Amino acid sequence: MRVLIAGAGVAAFEATLALRAAANERVDIELVAPETKFWYRPLAVAEPFGLGEVLTFDLAQLAAAAGAHFTPGEVIAVDAVAHVAHTAAGVELPYDVLLIATGASPRTAVAGALTFRGPADTELITKLLGELDGGEVRRVAVAVPSGAVWVLPGYELALLIAAYVTARRIENVEIVLVTPEEEPLQLFGSTASAAAKELLDERGITLHKGAHATEASDGQLLRLVPQAAIDVDRVVALPRLYGRPIDGIPQTRDGFIIVDEQSRVAGFRDVFAAGDVTSFPVKQGGIAAQQADAAAEAIAADLGALAQPRPFRPVLRGLLLTGGAPRYLRYEVGGGRGETSAVSLEPLWWPPAKIVGRHLAPFLAGLVGGGEPEPATAPPGAVPVEVELRPDDLARLGASAPPIAGEDTQDDLERRTVGEIMSSEVLVVAPEDTLGEVAGRMRERDIGSALVSDSGRLIGILTSRDLLRASAGRVHSSEARVRQWMTSEPISVVATTPLAAALELMTDHAIDHLPVVEGERPVGMVGARQVARAVAELARTHTSIGDQEGEKR
Repeated sequence: MRVLIAGAGVAAFEATLALRAAANERVDIELVAPETKFWYRPLAVAEPFGLGEVLTFDLAQLAAAAGAHFTPGEVIAVDAVAHVAHTAAGVELPYDVLLIATGASPRTAVAGALTFRGPADTELITKLLGELDGGEVRRVAVAVPSGAVWVLPGYELALLIAAYVTARRIENVEIVLVTPEEEPLQLFGSTASAAAKELLDERGITLHKGAHATEASDGQLLRLVPQAAIDVDRVVALPRLYGRPIDGIPQTRDGFIIVDEQSRVAGFRDVFAAGDVTSFPVKQGGIAAQQADAAAEAIAADLGALAQPRPFRPVLRGLLLTGGAPRYLRYEVGGGRGETSAVSLEPLWWPPAKIVGRHLAPFLAGLVGGGEPEPATAPPGAVPVEVELRPDDLARLGASAPPIAGEDTQDDLERRTVGEIMSSEVLVVAPEDTLGEVAGRMRERDIGSALVSDSGRLIGILTSRDLLRASAGRVHSSEARVRQWMTSEPISVVATTPLAAALELMTDHAIDHLPVVEGERPVGMVGARQVARAVAELARTHTSIGDQEGEKR
């Protein structure tokens, strides 16, 4: 079987090694990626402080050592019917099974801040440390944005900067950490959250929790929502992550791919995805490796090489670099039977690397001379109990900043609902309809979008922009299916949703069309123009009332 893996990061190599272990010679594995180096990125945050270095490996050599071939290129389109992937250079790569592990692209989340994306931004932190040494900077804010982001580096930056200042005996420096989380490191559970708070207090770091950093002005005034702005000299922010677009594969508005518990792409038998490119809200190397393991076992089972593939049951682990002794964090996200949060000064897993991959961690350890470590004895309380991450925990990861409007207008937006302005005459299509059929129906109705429903459940939205992408990709409209080009799992609301909430969603996610559902059934649509008109009308109403009251006075 020919297995094509798009990408060459943690998920790609974990899947390669797992496939070799499970299926051995039954698979021929090819990795395709635009870069030529594998970057071991987790220690990037420590490099400016002299506490670690970013390791790099030649991709061709690393792939050969893992039992795969490496082909330079970037997969930008997939023909799932023909089982062919297309690269940006026009190369066609046939496959029997495709695993998409292309990762995510970091983008600036806080305008005006220094964005720390990884190794490429080491010099920014080095320069900041020099400014602290020279007395030019006295107040530093580290901002964790809302949306798809891995929060741990934000805490590390704050703690490491504080440790640096203490070690250099630099006086009168204040470190501020801003996070939208309700509690520090809340995803790791209550034990880790309490330990994080204690660490922050020990280092004198001011915590602003439940706060959304939106912009750092020229004078370095950091604007927070819903809290007031704070004065700082420098702001360091983590980036927000977005999936890379691949034509022919359904993706969310932010470019992420929906997968099942076997990491199989929804609606496709022979296409899988793992890592940051998936819609799983936790973007972390250990989670990526676990998704890759699930995909590899599912592929091996399809080959008959494995009797029972294990599904994706995420265990969230992290190594928090503090400038002193590191804290090892573990949290199982797997069934409702109690708290499984643990913090220790000793490793809770082997090898004690920042990325925990069943196959990748010992593989990399062997390459750098670490060898296979002996099993560790976990400290008391670190024995895992499988629990499921509650849906509201995951939902909070994508929480966005509340909308900003005039007080009176905002009050009315919270009273008025989507149902008052939505259009109930919507076009609902099936995932297996052709693009040509749907385009014709959209043209007849003079509308710019269609809702995709499967067995009465909203599963996607197809817009004129999606049709334009397909046309640019020169697909045959009579053959291409809606499922391949729609935006999967679109953000939706119910008719009773306040207009304020709808405005928040549309603004934060750059959405022009917001489906309205009843249960899971699509019943309407509200557009950006409809919401904008409603806001403008309310604003005019309050302005007119204010003018009349002024004349009376």
